[in-house]
Amino acid sequence: MQPGIFEFQSMLTSVVNGINGSLLASIQSVAYVLMTICLVLGIYEAYVRGGDVRSLAGTFLKYAVAAFVIGYWPNFFSDLFTGFNQIANTIDSSFGAHDLATSWEAQLRDLFQANGYNKIFTSIPWTPSALLTLLEIMLAYVIYPVAVQIFALIYTFWGSCLFAMGPFVIALAPSSMINSLTKYYALNLGVWNAWSIIYGVFGCLITAIHANDVDAILAGNLGSFGFGDATFGSLDGGIEMIGLISIIYAICILLIPMVAAFILRGQFSAVGAGLAMAASRVANGGISGARAGAALGPVGALGGAAVGAGLGIMGIGSNALFASGTTGGGGGQGGSGGGTYSTPPPNTPAPNNPTRG
Repeated sequence: MQPGIFEFQSMLTSVVNGINGSLLASIQSVAYVLMTICLVLGIYEAYVRGGDVRSLAGTFLKYAVAAFVIGYWPNFFSDLFTGFNQIANTIDSSFGAHDLATSWEAQLRDLFQANGYNKIFTSIPWTPSALLTLLEIMLAYVIYPVAVQIFALIYTFWGSCLFAMGPFVIALAPSSMINSLTKYYALNLGVWNAWSIIYGVFGCLITAIHANDVDAILAGNLGSFGFGDATFGSLDGGIEMIGLISIIYAICILLIPMVAAFILRGQFSAVGAGLAMAASRVANGGISGARAGAALGPVGALGGAAVGAGLGIMGIGSNALFASGTTGGGGGQGGSGGGTYSTPPPNTPAPNNPTRG
């Protein structure tokens, strides 16, 4: 399999090449047996329909196509992977993005190595919101690399499963009773390959507004975001914006699988629902953290809100984490609790119960 154009695809090529070298022959042998069984089922289905010649011809055609795809499965998967990557590369390089996730991570690393703790902390304007800024930067340096690695792991795991299970599912195509699994697999194969295209579109958009340069943002140049030039002062970039933009990029990268699935299925409203769900998790986590830290004063509330928002982004339930004491009551109140009872209609005869005197 040819190597990918993005950094997160390098792990996938290694896994697929490993499966191709050691397990593919066994997978194809089992797939051929399944395909023969499904061919017999397809012939019986045509017989049950009264000798439907069209159905029988369709069964043999699907058998021939499935046999060809399974026989050349590594080449088919690699060509499909390369085709989608070429589209993504064309979009990604139109404004010179060149793998935004890896580039932004490298710039963050260079920023830290060049400045270290002292200069980064010195660049923070120590105002009452300084603690929030500090926590924001710390979360950015933790959340962004973790989000990129999670996306790469999900991409690799899903792609390797599609490659390993593909011959088995394609072998079911000749039978019309169970070939719905083949159709669903083909849809998911297209959705997974579209992840790289969505990633290329995201990198192209960010590069088009010149928001991929850490040094420019650090110097206070965020005119592409509508804040004007550097004369606008703190509204126009700085070290605090590096943390905020990194967290936003992390959220967008993790939403790529969801966005790709909804777009290919035509469910455009669900994309907004996914974004709203992510925002809701951040808000709920921040509120729970602020309540937990309110006992320590304003500083504790701000710190708890920042930590809770970060946990919400990663999908960790902050309510259970920050819970203290018991929240429920009256769990053992027996029959006097919150049960609901229905009253029988009037003139209803008494039940015939022989156990009552």
